[in-house]
Amino acid sequence: MELSTVEKECVMDKYFRQLIFLIYTLLLRWPIWLLIWLVGKSGIFKTLFLIYPTDVSECLDFCPDIKWLRNFFSGRPTPAGLIMNGWRPIGIYLVIPNSALELMRKKERATVETIIRRMLWVQKLSGAQAIGLAGQLGPIFEKRHGFVIEAPFYSSTYGNIFSIQQAVSHLTTSSGRKPWQVSVSIIGGGLLGEQLEQALDSDGYQLSMIDVRYSRKGDISLTDAKKAERQLGSVDYAINLLPRGKDFLACRLHRMLPETASIIDFSRPPISPDALSQNVVMGNRVQRRGIHFFSRLPGGWQRHELPACSMPALLATLGHLPVQTLEGFHLAARQLQFQTALAAAPLRPARTLRARMRGFATLHQVVARLMLFVLKS
Repeated sequence: MELSTVEKECVMDKYFRQLIFLIYTLLLRWPIWLLIWLVGKSGIFKTLFLIYPTDVSECLDFCPDIKWLRNFFSGRPTPAGLIMNGWRPIGIYLVIPNSALELMRKKERATVETIIRRMLWVQKLSGAQAIGLAGQLGPIFEKRHGFVIEAPFYSSTYGNIFSIQQAVSHLTTSSGRKPWQVSVSIIGGGLLGEQLEQALDSDGYQLSMIDVRYSRKGDISLTDAKKAERQLGSVDYAINLLPRGKDFLACRLHRMLPETASIIDFSRPPISPDALSQNVVMGNRVQRRGIHFFSRLPGGWQRHELPACSMPALLATLGHLPVQTLEGFHLAARQLQFQTALAAAPLRPARTLRARMRGFATLHQVVARLMLFVLKS
């Protein structure tokens, strides 16, 4: 079957990214570290952010699927791009090929220890103040392997809660309703689900929890299917905290939800919207004007979208308020004007400047014509 022009361009773009990644990570590895050290001496880098692939396709966005390459990069954080504030870099994001399921194994404790040690070395080299851990890395390091996550390391929990809370608020406001008129179900979640329940309860939403159980093989099933069906039958928003989108489909939760419900998805890889009749939105993405990742993050992220898990490290370096508590985190996020990515994308600074220049030119023409009219009169 012949590929379309768009598909061919995507394939070529993927191969080009892989080639560039291999050139500077293998051939230019030490010159890149030297450059980071030299730029870091100026104090320009504030934040480091460590990401990992959630499936093979995201890994292929950077590196070819070759065993010896995966082994070489395993546990070895590698610079993959910059965190930008306008035209100014404020941080570096790094990538490892190890998935969350792989790092959860007890035998991978040595790998986790190596990752932590190397991230501290990169922090010292770059002069950064904070190290953000994407997604499940923080809970895995702390709960599974016993490493204490404290400054300069920042876990993802507060950013995740803020992002989902803002997504629910945005959908509620857009529908013209008040929180107490909206029913919300949280599916799964563990510690994140408990903290999110407390946060949404304080906002006044009608809440219910859908409990699940995990098998040793990693499969997920509902604890009480009949109870879940009753709870989801008339719900307005369902927050999916299950690890993978296919887990949501495997539990047939979409069959229990009304078609008018909206699903706020927090899984990776996410739920495919084409597979459901309900409205599916991503709940793990925030935005702030001017801040973006360069080059783009793997997994279909838009230029203005930031991972919610990157917020704790960003707030620790951009703001001047303490972020040790959820209340302090929310206050700092509002002061720095972070918001859900479900809202309209903020204008880029360059576009804003062009719009102002066009407005000035238009005003100049009007003033000139008025002066000519006065002179003629």
